[in-house]
Amino acid sequence: MAIVEFQPQPGESILHRSTHNRKWYVFAWKIGSGVVGITILTFIIYALLAGSTESAFISFLPAWIASLLTKFLYLGLVPLAAIGWAAEDVACTFIGEFILTDQRIWVRGSPYAWSQSATLLDDIVSLTWRRDAIFLRQKSTRKIQVHMFAEGKLIVKAYEQIIGKSKTS
Repeated sequence: MAIVEFQPQPGESILHRSTHNRKWYVFAWKIGSGVVGITILTFIIYALLAGSTESAFISFLPAWIASLLTKFLYLGLVPLAAIGWAAEDVACTFIGEFILTDQRIWVRGSPYAWSQSATLLDDIVSLTWRRDAIFLRQKSTRKIQVHMFAEGKLIVKAYEQIIGKSKTS
């Protein structure tokens, strides 16, 4: 999937542009804490569940296959899934972007690295900010979009200024 860049529409002005914190130490922290977390979590899960899983496998498989399958499951697939989750988190940090224009809100890389959306300002019921998260509620759908951006408070403030100007006009 190709990464699509923001393309302003004719007559559209960018009011606020926010990206994730792309400093080297943020990436180092995400990668380092991911590796440590995956290692610890893998061995805790292995220690807690491997014995009972192997016993269940032994009930219908030979012991050596049951042991091999248990190790493959807990020391192979579980860490692989966790690595995929951590890599997706790093990718979100790398490509995440939130753009507020006078016509729409355009978001890329939030909540997933592969996601991208554009919401017209007329379709927004409310835009709020709590604990580094932006909550966007639309008229057209009952789902609430949640986007994690450090500058969320500034984005919501800029949005409220735009809505205030459009209501008085």
